[in-house]
Amino acid sequence: HVQEKEADGGLKDEVLLNVIRPDYKRPAPPPPVQPLYPLTDDGKVQETPDEVFTALSELGYSSFRAGQEEAIMRILSGLSTLVVLSTGMGKSLCYQLPAYLYAQRSKSITLVISPLVSLMDDQLSGVPAKLKAACIHSNMTMKQREAAIEKVKSGQVSVLLLSPEALVGGGGSGSGCLPSAQELPPVAFACIDEAHCVSEWSHNFRPCYLRLCKVLRERLGVQCMLGLTATATLSTALDIAQHLNISDRDGIAVRSAAVPPNLNLSVSMDRDKDQALVSLLKGDRFGCLDSIIVYCTRREETVRVAALLRTCLQGPLKWQAESYHAGLSGSERRRVQNNFMCGELRIVVATVAFGMGLDKSDVRGIVHYNMPKSFESYVQEIGRAGRDGEPAHCHLFLNPEGGDLHELRRHIYADTVDYYTVKRLVQKVFPACTCKQIHQKQQELLMVSLTFSDGGDWPEERVCHTHERAIPIQETVEALDITEEGVETLLCYLELHPQRFVELLHPTLSVCKVSCYDGPRQLQRVTKICPPIAVVLARRRMAGERVETCDQLEFDVVEVADTMGWELPLVKRGLRQLQWTGGRSGVLVEFSSLSFYFRSFGDLSDDEMDRVCQFLHNRVQNQERTQLYQLTACFKAFKSVAFQSVSSCLEDLDETRSLQLKGLLSEYFDKRRDRDHTLQAADLEEHDKHKLFEWEDQIRADIRSFLANRSDEKFSGRAVARILHGIGSPCYPAQTYGKDRRYWRKYIQFDFNQLIRLATQEIIRFK
Repeated sequence: HVQEKEADGGLKDEVLLNVIRPDYKRPAPPPPVQPLYPLTDDGKVQETPDEVFTALSELGYSSFRAGQEEAIMRILSGLSTLVVLSTGMGKSLCYQLPAYLYAQRSKSITLVISPLVSLMDDQLSGVPAKLKAACIHSNMTMKQREAAIEKVKSGQVSVLLLSPEALVGGGGSGSGCLPSAQELPPVAFACIDEAHCVSEWSHNFRPCYLRLCKVLRERLGVQCMLGLTATATLSTALDIAQHLNISDRDGIAVRSAAVPPNLNLSVSMDRDKDQALVSLLKGDRFGCLDSIIVYCTRREETVRVAALLRTCLQGPLKWQAESYHAGLSGSERRRVQNNFMCGELRIVVATVAFGMGLDKSDVRGIVHYNMPKSFESYVQEIGRAGRDGEPAHCHLFLNPEGGDLHELRRHIYADTVDYYTVKRLVQKVFPACTCKQIHQKQQELLMVSLTFSDGGDWPEERVCHTHERAIPIQETVEALDITEEGVETLLCYLELHPQRFVELLHPTLSVCKVSCYDGPRQLQRVTKICPPIAVVLARRRMAGERVETCDQLEFDVVEVADTMGWELPLVKRGLRQLQWTGGRSGVLVEFSSLSFYFRSFGDLSDDEMDRVCQFLHNRVQNQERTQLYQLTACFKAFKSVAFQSVSSCLEDLDETRSLQLKGLLSEYFDKRRDRDHTLQAADLEEHDKHKLFEWEDQIRADIRSFLANRSDEKFSGRAVARILHGIGSPCYPAQTYGKDRRYWRKYIQFDFNQLIRLATQEIIRFK
């Protein structure tokens, strides 16, 4: 009798687990908004109509500046456009005027995506009074965000400023994100500010930006996009244009000169930088300048240099220097910025965060205490001086030993991952599913012969229609020793591959724990009203567990919902409701473990998995090589125009070297670089005295002593090389490993990949 009952239960479990999941189809995007002006018969933009000039004066402007009119007319004609204009040249009008006209004609909205929260509030206050605008970003409270979203839904807003994370979802921004397209007014067009972040060629590329265009097209039906940036090389501009789907030649509307003519540039290589900086600021050229920014790479350096200047530059209080960096409190940063803006503070010693969105047109001097990480950064930073068109002075201190070069290379190596790590992530992203076997069984029944591709090309159509998966963020970061942003970038690459291996969704809590206070019998009763729990128990029974004594369950709710073919929000809602069925139910339901949440295939063959790993690893390596190339090119160029000492730069400047440097910069920005060009080892000539073989025995001895001191811990070659370069990572944080000065940063001047090689050999021997 008992056996019959068990057999009967087993049959029920079989039936319960063999649910046929409905095939997943991507939802169709809403139809795009029609442009205000049709193109002429030969596909050109028509003459600017009077209503555009009327709108211009209604917004408080008397005329267009260079490049604005073409860009605005292209957007009003529904053509995507990229505008490259130096800061302070009126990029904002390019989205404000079309947004104003579209909103007048129809109940539509314009999205403006801006990467820096600090800039968003400034932009919001800069929007003309006639344009109704709102913003959504991470520093707002939940209440403020919801209020803004309500305004948008009810059609009271014509321009919505938001962060890329709020649009794409990611970085834990779950509930304060943009609602779905059905709940929004139609989007007339989207403006992407700081558009260079879209391009991997760019100096500050962000994974969220990579997905922006895709999300705008697929979820919101946006066909027309406007990209704005102040610094883009021709390669970057062409790359952005490709992302924005700009196909015609006029799509890149304006490109202004890389360096404004009123800036005087100089570079020097001094042994004692501190003394040189003080001499520079006391000399004739900088001594009489009012507002000066001194840029340093590291936070602690800004504090030290500011103290040095306060001590050495005697004079009235207005002469005092203050430091500014991201580690200061918000109120402290505002105080420094306000004092600088209103002229009470003469010198700010800052990290590059200072000056983004700084609307001060009379900055007279920029000093780079350290070398910037690329020409793009340099041009962006010196571009903060002399925006009023009056002469301004810029000076850069170049470390003749290449010390800054090593410091900046550290940042590049901090982001790269090795093949083994990529492989472990790929295994987590594509666990095998049973779609292939089920399909094969169905085909056998129908007597159809099956052919699966064996490498070569990807299959035309996959048997698997993707599954919903979740991988816990914290756990993944610790297991793979890469940052959350690093994992996100790799997932973005997979999503943007022509095969669309992954479709990223908003991060979600993936672990569900159900506890029944009235014991196992209560859990059995719950299975009757809650199919997901019945499925989890049935699986455990099938696996031979004794579930009769169970009074709590913990499971991956994303995976269970996917197996059942149910939508995750419905499953979660059903589980939460268990706490309320029949008054006080005695059931506790908890969700935990914030996870990357996505759809991915489960039928990749081993060969395909290898190809995916190879694809990802190549992307990462190309990125590393490109950045190293940019860095080395930058160092060489500065060195070629540098004076031996700052003493040549104190008085009136010799124009020729300034012009020479401007020439090198415009060549860099206007030359189209081919991918292959950056991928040679970027002739990273090491300084002769750092030849590895002279030091090899010493380095190996240090690696052995390091491993012996920490024999209870596990290290990979990369982990050891990071410590020798002074790079912290999730599993080997700087706070802990940086305390041991015998190894931390000791070999920063040696090639990182060579150190990995030596460390790997020593680890194998050590075992």
